[in-house]
Amino acid sequence: MDKRLVDATPPRDRFVSKRGLDYFTTGENHDYLADEILLLLPTEADRAMQAGNELFDQLRQTARRSLSDPARLKLLGIPDWARPLLEWSVEHEWDDYLFGRFDFAGGIDGTPLRLIEFNADTCSLLPETAVLQPEVLKRSGVKRAAPNTLSADLTAALTRIGSSRKGMKGLFAHLGYPEDALNTQFLADRARDARWKDVRVEALPDITFDPDNGMVAETTSGELTRYYYLTKYFPWDWVALEESALWEMLEEMIVEQFVRVLNPVWSLLLQSKALMVFAYQDHPGNPLLLPTAFDPADLPDPRRGYVRKPVFGRTGQNVKVSLDGRRADAERPGDYGHLPFVYQELAAFATDADADKQRYQLSTFMAPRASALCCRRQDGLILDDDAEFVSLGLLKS
Repeated sequence: MDKRLVDATPPRDRFVSKRGLDYFTTGENHDYLADEILLLLPTEADRAMQAGNELFDQLRQTARRSLSDPARLKLLGIPDWARPLLEWSVEHEWDDYLFGRFDFAGGIDGTPLRLIEFNADTCSLLPETAVLQPEVLKRSGVKRAAPNTLSADLTAALTRIGSSRKGMKGLFAHLGYPEDALNTQFLADRARDARWKDVRVEALPDITFDPDNGMVAETTSGELTRYYYLTKYFPWDWVALEESALWEMLEEMIVEQFVRVLNPVWSLLLQSKALMVFAYQDHPGNPLLLPTAFDPADLPDPRRGYVRKPVFGRTGQNVKVSLDGRRADAERPGDYGHLPFVYQELAAFATDADADKQRYQLSTFMAPRASALCCRRQDGLILDDDAEFVSLGLLKS
């Protein structure tokens, strides 16, 4: 791996500040952008992009099949009462998917490319991938490893989705965390590029959901404005499992076509890590898919080691890694320990040669087809909020 790394020239402070992205380069995050660039072979970059398109189609097939199977739906961790809206969404919003991110192990230096999970709903790393990574490569004089059309593809998708209604007016909502707000703002900027008429970024508590009058937010002048589109940066699983009243309001408004939500609710099927169990069953022999089960005893050989993860979870919370299938070699606390778990066979990561043994995780953005690659690295067995963002460049073959 060391031969794949070259020094990175960071973006200028003025460039970052002008785009409102100081969060990623200052304070506690001053070293978030790695001081090195990882170089990929063209074949490695192409394979990661191709894998995204292949897996997106396969996982959608599995998701649709699982929705029609009550036993599967329960194992996905989705409440039975959520099924009617999911069925409606699949029937009416199947082509409305906006964006997600596949995370992979391997794919570098001959290490097999393996899917770890699909962040199908409210995935992060949008500004880093679409704005900061190209600037780092430009300033460092390094060619990009793969096409980076994330901004353009999101704009095109929002143009297509918005074309069904005149005077596109959209709310872009988040839960108030700084990083979430920046990712939401990035999406809102793409809607402006798509010439939406009225685009507002709001924290969720500042939005009123009224089944009789629609979705309403207050303007800076104190007037109430009704919006049709909601692009949300809060997870559907959070709504389903913790905010059932919000789910009920959204369900009525969506079905009555008072509001259109992106990503659509059927993306909840893709977000469940239990879908990886069924994808492995539905597509036997796919080398991109790791053996995954609801019990480690059902893995082909638990002694190879496994990763235990909750069906819904983020940032490595409640993840456990066992290198031999018996003891816990790494484990993180978190807020998702009450959920069902899946067990995924341990995959090999490309690592540094030094004592830190940093592990490199490639990711492919979907918008909704493969649009860009990005990478994070971290020492230890579990990737969490302390990971560095590593820009990807091209290694001449």
